[in-house]
Amino acid sequence: MEKRIEKRLLHPLELIYGDNDTFSPGLARNISSHGILIQAEYQLFPINREVKVILTIGNESVSIQGIVCWNSEYTSTETPPEKQLGLFIPDPPSAYVNFINQLN
Repeated sequence: MEKRIEKRLLHPLELIYGDNDTFSPGLARNISSHGILIQAEYQLFPINREVKVILTIGNESVSIQGIVCWNSEYTSTETPPEKQLGLFIPDPPSAYVNFINQLN
């Protein structure tokens, strides 16, 4: 998977993330149209796993499908590592893209 070349915006957003029926709270640390860095509270997912992210933009709940491109379990030099996930968003919903464009 290619490194994200879009400008990352430091805009924290509370969210939930997971797959199937298992969701955990998290915090977006930086965002772009095709990527999110998630500060994970509990669970990490393996690389290449599809993950659903639900966040609130204004009063609207927005669901985003992403693919884990890295996680701190494999990339961190900290002991114990801070739990983080890097997600690639191949097809971002328009509400999310519009939100990113408004932040720029």
